[in-house]
Amino acid sequence: QVSSELCIMGRRAISVEELKAHSTSKDCWIAVHGLVYDVTEFLSKHPGGGEVIVELAGQDSTEAFEDIAHSDASREEADEFIVGWLEGHEEMKDAMTKRIAEVAASEGGSGQGRAALLAVGVVAVAAVAFFLARR
Repeated sequence: QVSSELCIMGRRAISVEELKAHSTSKDCWIAVHGLVYDVTEFLSKHPGGGEVIVELAGQDSTEAFEDIAHSDASREEADEFIVGWLEGHEEMKDAMTKRIAEVAASEGGSGQGRAALLAVGVVAVAAVAFFLARR
């Protein structure tokens, strides 16, 4: 059993100060709905251009992300860039832990199917957190 203090599938709690330290085109992190993404490698592939992401680097970009009305597919693709959750958003850690356990139990721990379901679960949790925060 993994301690709640340890990384969850390579993801961990990230402070606002650490997020702020990743604010350039060569090292670009953003936070959306309490999840932190390292989008450095994605900048050149972003359909709207990497510069729009770099302008938001090192900060919570939830409002800007939602203003654009990203597709479900783009939200799912973003999962591969998640490096952790912002401190103060432990509900994201708890949701990831629960979803990992559910997927592992339902699939007997198989690799690719488990990763795909985890990605869908993380997106679902982020959407729920967004709607709850708007109440």
